[in-house]
Amino acid sequence: MVGKLTLLTLLALALIVLSLLNLYNASSISLIELYSKRAVATFNALQDHYYVNSLNLYKGSTCGDYSCLWTYSQILSALVYLSLTPGLGNFTNLFNQYYLGLSHYSNPLNPSSGYESAVTPPIGPGGDTYYDDNEWVTLALIKMYLATNNTRYLRRAEELFNFIISGWSTNESLRCPGGIYWRVGDLSRNTVSNSPAAEAAAELYLITGNPSYLKWAIRILNWVNQCLRSPSGLYYDHINPDGTIDETIWSYNQGTTAAAAALIYEATHNESYLVLAEDSAYASLSYFSQGAIYSQPPEFNAIYFRSLEKVIEISRNNTLSKMYWNLLLTYVNDTWITYRDPETGLITMGQPLNSVNPDDAEIWTAAMVQLYAIIAGSRQPIAFKAPSIKPGTGLVQVQWPIIIIIVIVLIIVITYIALRIREKS
Repeated sequence: MVGKLTLLTLLALALIVLSLLNLYNASSISLIELYSKRAVATFNALQDHYYVNSLNLYKGSTCGDYSCLWTYSQILSALVYLSLTPGLGNFTNLFNQYYLGLSHYSNPLNPSSGYESAVTPPIGPGGDTYYDDNEWVTLALIKMYLATNNTRYLRRAEELFNFIISGWSTNESLRCPGGIYWRVGDLSRNTVSNSPAAEAAAELYLITGNPSYLKWAIRILNWVNQCLRSPSGLYYDHINPDGTIDETIWSYNQGTTAAAAALIYEATHNESYLVLAEDSAYASLSYFSQGAIYSQPPEFNAIYFRSLEKVIEISRNNTLSKMYWNLLLTYVNDTWITYRDPETGLITMGQPLNSVNPDDAEIWTAAMVQLYAIIAGSRQPIAFKAPSIKPGTGLVQVQWPIIIIIVIVLIIVITYIALRIREKS
């Protein structure tokens, strides 16, 4: 009788353990399902309100009737991240039409050069050419190539990179000579026009093996570290033509610089670049976890988080992983509650939609699509193999529930065996 009661007790405990395991798995799955739905619904809201299907463009205001290239580049990134999220459908089918949409920003006199900041004539006014805008497009094209193996995207990414490095300063009279200018015809040299270029160069090297890309990645990153890194390990915004430094701290500058260092480490296995990537990531995560993340525009934060994702995957640093996921999940949840317009599904930063510039609503919404997709399991196709990290608060915390359950099961089995031996004796 005692043996039967003991057996029933052990079976009950086993059922409890299995229930806990199912609950743990369900919580992970529900988070992925929740943000998968949010990513698609938010992207659809963007399409419903602003997409001009006949031109593969978006309505705009700042740069004429259609969105600025800066906005379009972030919508393109949102599409890429949706395409890399399991279970959402084949968004890669849309790549070609968005690639055609990019052609509207081409310089009509030199289509192989960089894209202009606004849609060019005859349907738009055209605009200045910014190196950083072209870097965001280059990074998106690289992912599009890796997702599809369509060499057209890779060729265009390489073509754009050649344009980008044409902006490298050779003016020795400037403070801290070197660096890529922010805009054609401007002498300001910014972190945002350099770190994404280093990131793109490192990725192009990992894809093609062309050593010139690696040389440029190292050269550009070294310039940023020498000229714009603060004593705290965070990165300032830019050097003005008169040599003064704008010390503003923007999130995307921190992410892209850390990502560039991590990718160079992946290419060279030089530990100093891994140390730089981890130190930079830790400095920025510590800074933004204190609330500063909310002072940054959503589009800057999307770039920040997607860049740090590369650092986390390459470094496999559990502390950084925990800090990263804690900050990302908190920020995204708060943004959904506070800044999303429930009537339209767009991100309006708490403002009525009719008072928001279309370019702003589009880029804010595209930014959050990217972050929802990351939480839903989107993984960047990179030119090297690194185990992916699932959404959570870090590798150590993801593993502990499973370890505890295994230990409990072992205790149950050992106890049962011991009782059976005792009964027989």
